[in-house]
Amino acid sequence: MKDPKIAALYKKYLLGELTPQENTIFLDLLTSSNEDELLDLDEVLALDKTDYTLDTSTSDDIFYAITGTELSPKVQPIWRRSKLLMSFAATLLLIGFAFLYLLVIKSVHTETTFTAIQYTNPTKFVKRIILRDGTHISLRQGAHVSVISDFDRDSLRRIKLSGEAFFEVAKDPHKAFVIVNSGNFDVRVLGTAFNLTCSPQRTRLVLNHGKVQVKHGEQQSIIIPGQQVDYDSRRMQFNVVAVDTVGASNWKSDLLSFSQVPLSQIVNDLNNLYPDSDLILIDSFQTKSFTGYLPASDLEKSLKILNTAFNQIIIHKK
Repeated sequence: MKDPKIAALYKKYLLGELTPQENTIFLDLLTSSNEDELLDLDEVLALDKTDYTLDTSTSDDIFYAITGTELSPKVQPIWRRSKLLMSFAATLLLIGFAFLYLLVIKSVHTETTFTAIQYTNPTKFVKRIILRDGTHISLRQGAHVSVISDFDRDSLRRIKLSGEAFFEVAKDPHKAFVIVNSGNFDVRVLGTAFNLTCSPQRTRLVLNHGKVQVKHGEQQSIIIPGQQVDYDSRRMQFNVVAVDTVGASNWKSDLLSFSQVPLSQIVNDLNNLYPDSDLILIDSFQTKSFTGYLPASDLEKSLKILNTAFNQIIIHKK
C-alpha cells in the first residue's frame, strides 16, 4: 500500500514548497520505506497537473546530469514531456541511493555471523577461562566447552559442555545462562555457582549457591544450594539429593576427593589421569576402600599418601 505521507511530501517537493524540516523527513521516508510503499512514475507525474515545455538548454542539462552524455536530437522528444522533469530526475536519484543504501546495510548484516568459540583442556591440570560476560569456568582434564551464542546480541547466553567443569556464572537478569545439548538435561541460570559433569554415562549437577533450573523434555526441576541432581533414564525422572558441595568440586583446587571409594576404582582413576603409569593394586586390597584427598597433578605424592594410609606398598607400577 502506498504511503500517503510520501505522496503529500512528493507534491510539495515537486512544487518547491518543502521546508528544511520536511525535506529531512522526506529523505528519511525514502530510505526507510519498502518498495511497495513508494509511488510509481505515473503516480508521481499525476501529483502536479501543471504543463510546460522545457527549453533545449534545460533538457540538455538534465539529461547530461543523469546519463553523463549529451542529449541527441533523436532522444529530445522524450524530454519534452510535461512535468517538472528536473524534480523527477532528482527524485529518481534519491530513490536509487535509498535502495543502494538498504542493499549495502542488508549485505553487511547478513555477513555478520557468529562463530562458536571453543575451549578444551587437554592437560592433567585445571584450566581456568573467563567468558565475555565475566563468567568464570574451571575445566577439568579432558573437558570441552563451546560458546554457541553471541552474548552481546542474543537473548540467551548458550554454551555446550563435554566433561566436567565448575561454573561461576556472572549475573545478568536479562539474559539467562543456558547449558544445552550437553547430557540428558539442560541447565538454566541467571547467576550462580555449580559443578556440572556431562558424559555419555551420566549427567550430574551439584549446586554451591544460587538457584538453577534443570530440564529434560517437558520435565523440569528447581535445584537449591547443597543439592545434587541427575536424571534417571529408566524411571524417567530427576533424582535430587543432599550432597557435600565442597567434596564435589575439590578437583578445581587440584585435589581428587574420595569417600569410601574402593581402591580398585581409585587406581583406575589414576591410570586414566596418568595413562602411561600402568598402576597395579595388589590382590589383597581389591576390596578395601579409601576416604581422603589426593593431589590431581602429583602422582608420586598420591601413591605415597595411599601407601602410607595402609602402612605398606599396596600400589606399584607395572
